[in-house]
Amino acid sequence: MTKDKDNHPHLTIVSDDGDKLTAKQEHFCQLVAQGQTLTDAYKTAYNVKEGTKPSTVWVNASNLATKNTKVTSRIKAITEEITARKRTEEDKLKIWVTDQLKSEAMNAQSDSARVAALTQLGRSIGMFSDRVETEEKSDRTASDIEADLQRRLAVLMRPCVAGRSGWGSRSIASS
Repeated sequence: MTKDKDNHPHLTIVSDDGDKLTAKQEHFCQLVAQGQTLTDAYKTAYNVKEGTKPSTVWVNASNLATKNTKVTSRIKAITEEITARKRTEEDKLKIWVTDQLKSEAMNAQSDSARVAALTQLGRSIGMFSDRVETEEKSDRTASDIEADLQRRLAVLMRPCVAGRSGWGSRSIASS
């Protein structure tokens, strides 16, 4: 409170609203944090009219997102919040699945169910790794590769053995 020369007090209103965003700014931040483009978020939050030039929308959206530090900070905060929430949900799900597998491994009625549960638990911690072995044939020409593919396709197109018809009962490796 200050006094001027006539001894009348002059009150100054102090508010912490300086850090608050407008409703439109908050809506813009929420949309951007949820993955919308700056221009789409701006159009939605600010009810942009049909005839507005795309360049105007882009400039306004870009300025709002990059030059307004309150907006930039809010987008970052919302994004971090969403990421943390997803991580927490994923962690809870992993714990639940692991607990279910442990229970199945200990209490399943059949040996095969217990082994399957233990196998899944082992995979979840990287205990087992699936290996894919490839045969190195770098000295093959394009015509060699084409001939090999034609041969394999011919094998796949043949009817199945043992009186059954259909696809897929022959192995490419066996030809």
